[in-house]
Amino acid sequence: MGYIVRMPKLGLEMERGELLEWHVDEGDAVSGGETVVEVESEKSVADVDARENGVLLRVYLEAGGTVPPGTPIGIIAPADEDISDLEGEATADLEDQEAEPEAKPQKSAAEPAQASSSTAETAGSTGSSRTDDGGEISASPRARERADELDVDLTTVEGTGYQGAISEDDVEAAADSAGSEEASADDVRASPRAIQRADELGVDLATVEGTGYQGAIGAADVEASAERSDAAGSGGDARTLREERPFDGMRRTIASRLGESYREAVHVTVSREGDAEELLAAAEAADEALETDVSIQDVLLLAVSAALTEHPEFNATFEDDVHRLWEDHNVGVAVDIEQGLIAPVLEDVGGSSLTEIAKNRRELVERATSGEYTMGDLSGGTFTVTNLGVYGVESFDPVINPPQVAILGVGAIAERPVRGANDAPTWRRHLPFDLSFDHRVVDGADAARFLESLVSHVEDPWSLLPGEVPRSASDAGDATATETEMPGRRVTAHNPDGMGGRVEAGSFEWRYDEPEEAGGTETGPTPVDVFLGALASCLSLSIRYQAEKRDVAVGAIDVTAEGAPDRGSVEHIEPTVRLETDADDETIDRIVTIGERGCHVSQLLREDLELDLSWVRV
Repeated sequence: MGYIVRMPKLGLEMERGELLEWHVDEGDAVSGGETVVEVESEKSVADVDARENGVLLRVYLEAGGTVPPGTPIGIIAPADEDISDLEGEATADLEDQEAEPEAKPQKSAAEPAQASSSTAETAGSTGSSRTDDGGEISASPRARERADELDVDLTTVEGTGYQGAISEDDVEAAADSAGSEEASADDVRASPRAIQRADELGVDLATVEGTGYQGAIGAADVEASAERSDAAGSGGDARTLREERPFDGMRRTIASRLGESYREAVHVTVSREGDAEELLAAAEAADEALETDVSIQDVLLLAVSAALTEHPEFNATFEDDVHRLWEDHNVGVAVDIEQGLIAPVLEDVGGSSLTEIAKNRRELVERATSGEYTMGDLSGGTFTVTNLGVYGVESFDPVINPPQVAILGVGAIAERPVRGANDAPTWRRHLPFDLSFDHRVVDGADAARFLESLVSHVEDPWSLLPGEVPRSASDAGDATATETEMPGRRVTAHNPDGMGGRVEAGSFEWRYDEPEEAGGTETGPTPVDVFLGALASCLSLSIRYQAEKRDVAVGAIDVTAEGAPDRGSVEHIEPTVRLETDADDETIDRIVTIGERGCHVSQLLREDLELDLSWVRV
């Protein structure tokens, strides 16, 4: 039983499909399961197979045409079956479908077509046309196109295809015969229209290189030759074309999506870099300790996921004026393939172990580069990471992948000297980051805080790694590095008796106490004093970092954090920053303001900070 072949829907986001190639010609027999046509969506390529045995009786769409999913592109049926009902259905669907100009859907053979006395009309052409005496001409779409190109009257062409259908080869053979009869005495093969244009433009056909069948000269060849002659004679542009690459398929889709992104999103990019020594050391240690290959990118994805947890507004999409924050960290990993750049999605990075991330990322990239990726691999992303550092790029402005809110660009690792112990210079490797974000949804301060969190995890990624990965020293010249145990944001307060005690943080410790009136010995700082000290030290370092980042010369930085009242609950904190610098007031105000925003201890004062208090019986 016959059926209409339709453009398939390759994924939920598919809007149009392009017909890449018919694997059979109109009139050819096909077997069930045989590939009939190859099509491409915005993201993938697929074959359309015949559902059953039959003949490709009608073709409605030529190679290169694009139409929405569900549009009729052909009819397959037994050779002797009446397909008038199928043709009527296909014709009705095509009339309702507003296809792009390049789609050129063909009308059904059942529709009457007008014809001139010399050639069958090709605009909106049908599978067949009528001759002057009322008979029908059956010709493939490509045959009609070649007839138009070669100025061949289809009524003069003898078809050799199914039921006398005219093929492209039949048209070219007829053009060859006509050209031979009308060519000049030196036996140059040219179409009648080419001979006419050569006479009009004063072009010697013997100097024209034909691009038609078996080197036949067409009118376009004559006109191109005339243009080259004019350019050479006037001293104009005499360029030689090397290659023409049609702007279609996936490349066109990529261009469309990038254009959409820049038209819709308000792109802003902020940049900063982090010390990469610990990241590199962590990746090496994990690669040796775990039963899978671990790269720096895998550990970096852990750091990105940790930053997204702390700043969920970036793990989001923005559609229909709704900012949607997602629980899953589905991170797109940009991959360069022959057709262009795609971003297959690594799902649930936040809920995956480092071993799973490394394994899944490697498999995902392999599917992408081999062309075996699926629509599912490209869907559901909430954030994207693109790395041009592997090509030596130091910084760039990545384009947001809509409807996502942000994309992180990673540049090339660079080694530079920094001030070490006793002011001695030491060489450290640094990793640059460029975060592009949609300013309609998030602000620059939000982006700055995201990068601050990301860099903090990059510079100390060890707490993100599984317990079986031993910590190693990133600086071989630091003899104390392996002897020092960092707190890792884990602090224990011991209170053996009385109103005082001892704080342990890694291999560091200090005392805390209360005033005598509260039952203490007044021999150490109170817990509030300890907190104010943490705030002051955090502010001093954060402001120092901002000054160095902006090349602002600053000497000593003293921060006094004063809480009021003197006793009881703190109702007001007033930090005072003193800097030794010759910078102007505007510059000082900027580095102090941004430094306060980047201070993690200052952020602890947020009203929405979650505190999950628990207890156990000892």
